[in-house]
Amino acid sequence: MDFDVHLMHHDRCTLVRVRGEIDVVTRPRFEQAMFEVIDTGGPMIVDMRQVTFCDSTGLNAVVAANRRAIERGVPIALVALPPRVRRVFRITGVDEFVPTYDTLREALGALSSTTPS
Repeated sequence: MDFDVHLMHHDRCTLVRVRGEIDVVTRPRFEQAMFEVIDTGGPMIVDMRQVTFCDSTGLNAVVAANRRAIERGVPIALVALPPRVRRVFRITGVDEFVPTYDTLREALGALSSTTPS
């Protein structure tokens, strides 16, 4: 299955766009991309609208990135989780501590209110 992760610099954050399956094979690339953004110290939004599958290793990557972001005081958010992926995040409770939003606009608004101007 095709997998791609692409970083885009937005005026208020770095957008991590993910496409394809997040699993044991693709986790390292996904996690590395998120860690690179977090280590720059700027806010990060992970756009998951094109994610077709996410297993426990993908969830663990998000949890690890969230932990790292908290340690560094970097706000992160997930946006546009497809229904199947959102269900996995809800069942496992990951959506309870990693902010998720339906739209990029909502996520940008929430991050703007948590970061100093």
